[in-house]
Amino acid sequence: MTCNESLTLGARVKDFFNKNLVKVLAFSLCLLLALFLLYPIFAVLLKSLKGPEGWTLKYYTNFFTKSYYFQSLYNTLILGLVNTGVCLVFGFCLAYMATRGPLWLRKPLKIVSLIPLVAPPYLFALSLIILFGRNGFCTKLFGMNWEIYGFDGVAISQCLAFIPLAFMMVENTLQSLNPNLEESAYDMGANEATIIRTITIPLLAPGLLKAALLIGVMTIAEFGNAAILGGRTPFLAPDTYTMITGESDFEMGSVLSVVLIAPCIIIFFIHNYLLEGKKFTTIGGKPVASEPRKITPAILIPFTAVTLVSCGAIALSFLVVILASFVNILGVDNSLVLTNYFDFTTNYAIYNSIRMSFIAALIGAVIGVLLAYVIVRGNFFGRTFLEMVSLSGFALPGTVLGIGYLLAFSAPPLKLTGTLMILALNCVFRFIAVGVEAGISKLHQINIEIEEASADLGASFLTTFWRIVLPIMFPAFVAGFIYTFMTAIVSLSAVVFLVSPGFDLAAVKIFDAAVYGEIGIASAVTVKLVLIVMLCMAVLHYITKKTQTGVAQKGVF
Repeated sequence: MTCNESLTLGARVKDFFNKNLVKVLAFSLCLLLALFLLYPIFAVLLKSLKGPEGWTLKYYTNFFTKSYYFQSLYNTLILGLVNTGVCLVFGFCLAYMATRGPLWLRKPLKIVSLIPLVAPPYLFALSLIILFGRNGFCTKLFGMNWEIYGFDGVAISQCLAFIPLAFMMVENTLQSLNPNLEESAYDMGANEATIIRTITIPLLAPGLLKAALLIGVMTIAEFGNAAILGGRTPFLAPDTYTMITGESDFEMGSVLSVVLIAPCIIIFFIHNYLLEGKKFTTIGGKPVASEPRKITPAILIPFTAVTLVSCGAIALSFLVVILASFVNILGVDNSLVLTNYFDFTTNYAIYNSIRMSFIAALIGAVIGVLLAYVIVRGNFFGRTFLEMVSLSGFALPGTVLGIGYLLAFSAPPLKLTGTLMILALNCVFRFIAVGVEAGISKLHQINIEIEEASADLGASFLTTFWRIVLPIMFPAFVAGFIYTFMTAIVSLSAVVFLVSPGFDLAAVKIFDAAVYGEIGIASAVTVKLVLIVMLCMAVLHYITKKTQTGVAQKGVF
């Protein structure tokens, strides 16, 4: 090949990418989503339908004919309904007091309500064991006979874990409501209860529905609290773990996973159907001023009681975990020790978690930005489906993706089991939805005329993409990076299936320590993870404030 022919070939390739970069990116990203998100789910479904003797439905027959499995499904669904209802009620009361209550109460209330967002959900399981376990502090102090292990304990820990999520989503919506609507009703003689029932709650309907659907999915899919506090009460997520790791029954484990994923997918589609394109507009584009009005005692007293109970429980949970990390066994042997913090194996597990989370965050942020770009700027068949698939990972239970990766990548040609990459990739495609949403939000703020002007001035598409689009989307990249990092580092439900011997992660270490009664070590590792996530949140808040990405206001966290 001559020099001229080489130049011509290079020019053709460059011209091809200039004209078709979006389609090339879309195709590449579709392959990645198909391989690392759809294929593992398909592997779980396939395993549930195929046994040693071939295709069969006997595993599903076993599930629906054995009372234990039916009870597990029943408990899981009831837990989702109970937690969703309680979280919405408590979240609404907290949000109302934080936006309409006394001024002196609003800031402290918001801080306490949002603290659990920097902690792994299973922190509350640890705190309940410390307080109400068989040798718990309150159990011994008051001579209690109440058993924390079972449905009640799981329900309480789940509520404490997800009330902050309900609060955040409802509070964001409450802040966007025009206060003049409520003021006008108040001036016309309506009392506080009537205003809440006829104006506030109806206008909050989209936000409440979104919060309910999200909390329902996360409650059903949550593994840590149910596994630590479930005791002999069956729940789908921990039963799936037991079936895979305890009995090595991948067929029945896959059936449990399919049954677990079914309500989550149904809720995901209901969410998209009910909320897609539907908005209750209460912001008219003009600034409004409203003096805080005095809440009537009939509303103030019960709302304050709910607020004090929930915030007190949250603060107490954090306090007892911190105290337990500095003693041998809180309430039994209160000798002050620091060995829990200097334990080599747990610190090495934290180091592994940081490495894994960093790789996952970097890959996830890059893919999230690219996905957002092709979804917003692309014009190709299947764009809507691509967006739906990219966001669906957030609705999938971690146990399902954990088993899916175990089945899909345990043999050639793509054998990843036992490596760091299988853990990182699992977290990438579970949490990629946030990076995609951040990128989409940022692109909607960028007028396409900027890119068109660059093209009119003679810049190629590649130059425009590299020199203009990517720098503008950098804040979204950072948001996706930090969110993926801080969620991957506390993730348990998927990685617990994928860790290899000798390579522990911090979340798995906490789970094992809690199960074997090493509460001091579990508490110390939890505290260290909380500090790491708090640092990530502080960095994210600073970047959001400086760059005005608005990600934190989208309700994606």
